[in-house]
Amino acid sequence: MRALWVLLFTTIFLVVPLPILAQENWVINSFDSEIRILENGKVSVVETIDADFGSLQKHGIFRDLPFVYTLSEGGKRYTEVVVEQVTVGNLPVPYETSQPGDFIELKIGDPDKTISGQQSYRIQYTVAGVLNSFENHDELYWNVTGNGWPVPIQKASATVVLPDDAIVQITCFAEVFRSKENCVSDQTSKQEASFSSVGLGIGEGLTIVVGYEKGLVPIITVPAPKSIFDSLFTPVNFAVFALGTSLGVGSVFWLWLSRGRDYWLRKRFIDDPSAKHEVRPVGAHETIVVEYTPPEGLRPAQIGTLMDERADTLDVTATIVDLAQRGLLKIAEEPKKWIFGSTDYILTKQNKGESELLPYEKELLDRLFDEGEIVTISSLKTKFYEDLKVVKDKLYDQMITDRFFYENPEKTRKKYLFFGVGIAVVGSGLIWIGFTFTVAVVVAIGAAIIISGAALIIFSQVMPRKTANGREMYRRARGLELFISTAEKYRQRFFERKNLFNEVLPYAIVFGLTEKFAKAFKDMGIEPSQPTWYSGTAPFNAAVFGSSISSFSNSLSSAMVAAPGGSGFSGGGGFSGGGFGGGGGGSW
Repeated sequence: MRALWVLLFTTIFLVVPLPILAQENWVINSFDSEIRILENGKVSVVETIDADFGSLQKHGIFRDLPFVYTLSEGGKRYTEVVVEQVTVGNLPVPYETSQPGDFIELKIGDPDKTISGQQSYRIQYTVAGVLNSFENHDELYWNVTGNGWPVPIQKASATVVLPDDAIVQITCFAEVFRSKENCVSDQTSKQEASFSSVGLGIGEGLTIVVGYEKGLVPIITVPAPKSIFDSLFTPVNFAVFALGTSLGVGSVFWLWLSRGRDYWLRKRFIDDPSAKHEVRPVGAHETIVVEYTPPEGLRPAQIGTLMDERADTLDVTATIVDLAQRGLLKIAEEPKKWIFGSTDYILTKQNKGESELLPYEKELLDRLFDEGEIVTISSLKTKFYEDLKVVKDKLYDQMITDRFFYENPEKTRKKYLFFGVGIAVVGSGLIWIGFTFTVAVVVAIGAAIIISGAALIIFSQVMPRKTANGREMYRRARGLELFISTAEKYRQRFFERKNLFNEVLPYAIVFGLTEKFAKAFKDMGIEPSQPTWYSGTAPFNAAVFGSSISSFSNSLSSAMVAAPGGSGFSGGGGFSGGGFGGGGGGSW
């Protein structure tokens, strides 16, 4: 048993540290590196990589050259890598350079040509910022081959040449295990040293260390690449951003001035031939006069749509109460089944007067009672939301037919919303490009475009345009709202017309004044006549009835917009390397 545990731990020790690399069926016969420390403190590297692809058909290899290193004590060390020449068999070869992370990737080979067998690649580059300084010496600590190759390296070698006789000490090791047994170092002179290793497996590499006299060459410190944020907040970029934002937002405001403002009449008489239709000036004053009845006999939903330029659920709810008040249906409150149960309502269709209905009213009535002449509010949940959209569309059509709007307000909002989102997406794309290629001015332009798109998204909500007739009806509807909101001032009117409360109630719903309107009657000491179209569970009075209608309106609105549920999902992942040089490569 003890022998079994020893075998298990030995296996874990040997296997776990190895990098996870997908093995490829080719080999590197030789990896040789000529390294020269230059007088200016830079390091020149010439790598000769002899690869054998056998019978495999390849385009070439790629070589990863790190330029950012994570320090053991935390932080990062930056270097500068300049690729000077790449050849195969001493002949120029196509190659591409990319920067997919903290390294430069050289993709060597012709994408239109395949090769096989033995190939000799020569890569020449210069690096800066890779020399270390200590108290009594300076040092080159260099990973010659890198540990990222998915194939074995039969032989690795390196030669280091200094600009003068100054070598103090040398050493080398073969990673992963930093074993010096698989590494040979030789100091041929005070100026030159050589290193070699054989039989490097997948994920292993040759690392060398050369210590030399302090001050031989300057120690170069490469600053971190300039972040785009460092260059973003400059006067020029701020000016570009400010100018772009001003032009964009200004254009949106001009668009509203020219396309979004309502028309109106200087003279308040629609049929007056001398009345001039013109765009309503910004901030123009309109006199609101109390209206005791709905202007031109407009229905509650029409007035509700004029008020906020939306055919919403409240307008449809008010229409149902209005249809009941006109005798086309009855509403009955169903008692709660339990003390904490919710109140339900029963709608019963009355077959009368349908020929006088407007198209959206007829559509609403037909869809409410499509399965019979009795329906409960609770039964509408999760099924009426599709019918609701059809009714709203019919209501919008009616507003166009009556010449209250130039086009469907909802389509107008969606049109400008779509353009606003599109503009914001373009701006986001420019910001991405700017960050990707570190072009701050492009980021500034993108930010200005996003703000312009956001401005259009906001202004899309006020772009629906009323006709002069629609604006006049809106003004008069506000007069009706004034009458309902200050009902206590017109006590005599309600005394003279006993049914005025029931007639006005659907309009109070669209103005959101139901309970206030009912309370005004209670305060005036007036008891409106009990409607024949509504039966509740409590004794009738204005306040109780107003509260009941408000509850009915809320319940109906909730039921009509309730839709079936949906579903969703999410996910994510990540990885991480000592000394300088290193990297790795592969084939393609």
